[in-house]
Amino acid sequence: MVRRKGYIFVLSTTLILCFIIMIFTAVSQSSVMINTTESKKNSVIVIDCGHGGEDPGAIGVNNVYESDVNLSFGLKFNDILKLNGYDTVLTRNDKNDIADKSLDTIAKRKKSDMYKRLDIYNSSLKNVAISIHQNIFPAKSCSGTQVFYSKQNPLSKVLADNITTSVVSNLQNDNERISKESNGIFLLDNAKVPAIIVECGFLSNENETYLLCDKEYQKKFSYCLFQGLMNSNL
Repeated sequence: MVRRKGYIFVLSTTLILCFIIMIFTAVSQSSVMINTTESKKNSVIVIDCGHGGEDPGAIGVNNVYESDVNLSFGLKFNDILKLNGYDTVLTRNDKNDIADKSLDTIAKRKKSDMYKRLDIYNSSLKNVAISIHQNIFPAKSCSGTQVFYSKQNPLSKVLADNITTSVVSNLQNDNERISKESNGIFLLDNAKVPAIIVECGFLSNENETYLLCDKEYQKKFSYCLFQGLMNSNL
């Protein structure tokens, strides 16, 4: 009888201890989830789809307009960020630019477009600006992603390096480029917040242009951008 009571006591104690551990674990996991959600909302991701409107950007093989490719990448990246709880701002969400249409020359309208984008970048210190572009070069063999970063904020290089690493490790194993500091790029040189430009690939390369226009590749690339952003703790 004494043995049975002792057994029941040990069993009861064990069950109570297990129950306490389960509650503690659940609370800990809940706290982690809450902290993760809060950390995401600390940053607002500005997605700047380069060019647009009367400025097509680079015109690649088969007359592919850079502005159209930029927009497609940007919208997919925006979807991924929204799905994961980020606040975002798109500098444009259609084929138009954001220039002051009342101005009488293309040069003036382009300048106003750039300044409006910069105003969006710097509208809040919570912003992190990621500008989407495509490259072009006379040598049609050139390929691969290149990321430029603003020297005005040290977090820009962190973000550029992490996105480069993500793209190379997941999509472009033979890409040996490293991220580069901006030298004369207006938006990056004047951004007060972490800011980068991602040149996703070369529209002068026929094979890469095919990939850059492929919706599935755009999704994969956008996930690389997201992974690089997450690894930067922004």
